[in-house]
Amino acid sequence: MIKVTDDSYEKFIKTGNKTKILKLGATWCNPCQMAIPPCNELAEELKDDVEIGELDIEESANTPVMLSCKGVPLFVKFKEGKEVSRKVGWPGKQELKNWITTS
Repeated sequence: MIKVTDDSYEKFIKTGNKTKILKLGATWCNPCQMAIPPCNELAEELKDDVEIGELDIEESANTPVMLSCKGVPLFVKFKEGKEVSRKVGWPGKQELKNWITTS
């Protein structure tokens, strides 16, 4: 996963033509931490079409506010720099992969 911060958020979602997934989480959030290894696996499996970024809501507080993040983990899907879908909570690797790969 690509580390995303308030400073790099715009560049992350707007560069290239791949679908972007932004995972918002925190170190104190157990489901957020459980999701890291499977998300890294998905980043590798889907690397031709998808980029997955991770933003720590405590290190970068502006982006979560801008995205109206009310719970973590929050996964936000972007296409062509625009939000197209979001998923709150850790659904498990396969369900997350299905969500990522469907429009």
